[in-house]
Amino acid sequence: MTLGDDRVILGRGERCDLVIPDPEVSRQHVALHMEDGRCLLQDLSGKGAEVAGKKVEFAELPDGADVALGQWRAVFRRTSGGSDISTEVGNRTELLAQSEAQDSPRLPAQLRIRTREREQTHRLQSDVFTVGKDAGNDFVVEERFVSARHLRVTRQHNRFQVVDQHSTNGTWIHSMRVFEAEVPFFTTLRAGETEFTLEPLDRGEAPGAAHGLIGTDPSVKSLIDLVERVAPSNAAIAIFGESGTGKELVARAVHAQSNRQHGTFIPVNCAAISKELIESELFGHEKGSFTGAAGARKGAFEEADGGTLFLDEIGELPLDLQAKLLRALESGEIKRVGASKPLHVDARIVAATNRDLLAMAREGKFREDLYYRLCVIPLHLPPLRSRPGDIRALVEHFVRIYGPRGQRVQVTPAALSALEAWPWPGNIRELRNVMHRALLLRRGPHVDASDLRFDTAQEKSRERQLPVTASTALEHTPGMSLEAQLSRAERMIIESALKRFSGNKEQAARELSVSRSTLFKRLREWGLTEE
Repeated sequence: MTLGDDRVILGRGERCDLVIPDPEVSRQHVALHMEDGRCLLQDLSGKGAEVAGKKVEFAELPDGADVALGQWRAVFRRTSGGSDISTEVGNRTELLAQSEAQDSPRLPAQLRIRTREREQTHRLQSDVFTVGKDAGNDFVVEERFVSARHLRVTRQHNRFQVVDQHSTNGTWIHSMRVFEAEVPFFTTLRAGETEFTLEPLDRGEAPGAAHGLIGTDPSVKSLIDLVERVAPSNAAIAIFGESGTGKELVARAVHAQSNRQHGTFIPVNCAAISKELIESELFGHEKGSFTGAAGARKGAFEEADGGTLFLDEIGELPLDLQAKLLRALESGEIKRVGASKPLHVDARIVAATNRDLLAMAREGKFREDLYYRLCVIPLHLPPLRSRPGDIRALVEHFVRIYGPRGQRVQVTPAALSALEAWPWPGNIRELRNVMHRALLLRRGPHVDASDLRFDTAQEKSRERQLPVTASTALEHTPGMSLEAQLSRAERMIIESALKRFSGNKEQAARELSVSRSTLFKRLREWGLTEE
């Protein structure tokens, strides 16, 4: 908070200029104001204010002086552009805000919105924006702890005036509730369980992160680049990857970077809906069309009109519905269950699966024409075990999400080594669960190796699925040359990888870090091109 000639009152009361949520702090604890370039403090509590460890009733604050406010510390800093007071809970004293000279260049700004499920960034087009549950806000947050009109932010050069609009649950900075405050870039506001960070646009993404996708591995960078190139089109996208690799996150990144970003993103898990209800879920139904249909209902296609429809586990869709889905994709028309006339919808389709749809098509379990209609642009997600260098960035991300608010939790090198050594059969979803569990079980400000609990049953099951011959292939066989034994071991390893990926040669080649041409050449030599 920048100090000026006006008095600034710090205390527990709601009408204070800076509210300190601590029962040990008086309703009006201290008053500060600038006079002839000096910062003067006056005690209002009647008990004496503690400055630099001493009780005073009136004092001039030198640069760097700290004022005790219960468990909090207010720190005074004198800068070239003015003077500031900042607060921090606990024993640490840090400067949270600094004045800026008004002749500094005005930076383009963006707002980073972070929830427990996802993270998005929006470029700020105007100097004023509002946040709340009401549809009239610039940023609508559908959350039970957010008020209809929660807060208003007004830009003033490279600083921002934050005003809480009499919200029920308050606007927070760290653990401090604010009613009106002037804040700089990189300040994180909290409304309910949603965080809003004010950032300069030219700073770019945090290291290793883009559109919510975290990682610096070449496979992740290639995926991010492909998402950025194909998102603005209306082409159908198919996302392939093992369970837990973040297929829905990629689908949301496609939606956020598309021309439909202001439309609705509708996710549908085709494997979680019974065969009797899946048609109604996708296309809707009319009143009385079947038992229990007490009224007409929109389906997912209609809900996603003008936006994006995400069909997860598309391989589980029944064959009879695949024909209707193909017609909807080809013509843009759907028909509700029990309706006589079709409806026209404009929804972009993003499908995802952990199965080999082409192999299913050849087996007659998936329509081949639907496969080619969905796979206009295929995106392949790498498993976590193939990019161990990204584990550190992912761990830091989950610590920020699941760590206690107002506290700084660090992961020890021993814990990080254990995380990097684990094979992660459950991919990023498993890592998220392990870190969430560790943050709950830890006994101090650090997450150590002893706090980690891995799903050993899942790993043992995975080990049992590996062919026994793969390990015995490394044993010496009398009478066979070294070259013949190496060729046999290579064939067994490749066959094992193909079996693990249900015959998908591209995924097997990526897993083994060989080119497709090398893999196809080996398969032709062994006569396995059709198997």
